[in-house]
Amino acid sequence: MYGRMGKATTVEELLRWAKEKLKNGDSLREARRALLLATGEFAFSGKTRLTPWERARFRRVVEARARGVPWPALEGVTGFLDFEVLVPPGVFIPRPETEELAELAIHFLREFPHPPRALDIGTGTGVLAIALAKARPDAEVWAVDKSLRALRAAKKNAQRLGITLHLRRSDGFSQVLGKFHLIVTNPPYVSKEEWKKLPAEVRKFDPKLALDGGKDGLSFLSRILRDSPDFLVPGGVLLLEMAPAQKDALLQLAEASGKWAETRVLPDLSGKARFFVGRRC
Repeated sequence: MYGRMGKATTVEELLRWAKEKLKNGDSLREARRALLLATGEFAFSGKTRLTPWERARFRRVVEARARGVPWPALEGVTGFLDFEVLVPPGVFIPRPETEELAELAIHFLREFPHPPRALDIGTGTGVLAIALAKARPDAEVWAVDKSLRALRAAKKNAQRLGITLHLRRSDGFSQVLGKFHLIVTNPPYVSKEEWKKLPAEVRKFDPKLALDGGKDGLSFLSRILRDSPDFLVPGGVLLLEMAPAQKDALLQLAEASGKWAETRVLPDLSGKARFFVGRRC
């Protein structure tokens, strides 16, 4: 009845149109989320009529979601651990699984005496660096990214949360100075073949720079593994996220370098090999 929205004006009619437009198992919940975003109101009578402005905004949100635009991109914010960050267009959207990386990083940072230095490479919205600074207010936390857009987002998010970060534009370690107790990164590690298998929502709306790890997914990972010992104090820790299939290659690269006292790979909550940990000699 309302394939093109037609004369639908009441909440009941608009939700029915949105469900047809979205066509997924969660369509009613998503339609209600779109209504909240469009109007700022959660509780409505089904007979409530939206204003023309609310109706137009609701249509834009539903049509964007039907095209696969992620909710954080539509809402401009996403949650991470116990805080929210702004997610502007063109900046990688933090995923819930990266919260596991953050929790591990906090665990390792707490090992070191006052005041530790930590570095987040490829900071994006700044979530990892912010999580570290919140957990260890005495720490000196640096965050670098190749993207100016990402650095602006990280700066704004840190300021909104009252967090002090040292931000610098850098391709990997190219502009990094000094040594750190902890280096953490969620780097580009998607291989050429895996890229083709990613959901269209990811390929279309996340920056490829934040995902593309080259032919085998190791182009950035191998650089980090090679260069990070020069930026770690003795006993310092490198912690990075990776694909399960990259486990053996990373452990072999680390062993061949002779610069690590200890290396291991930890699983994520699903049991898959996900986090490489290296401790500097």
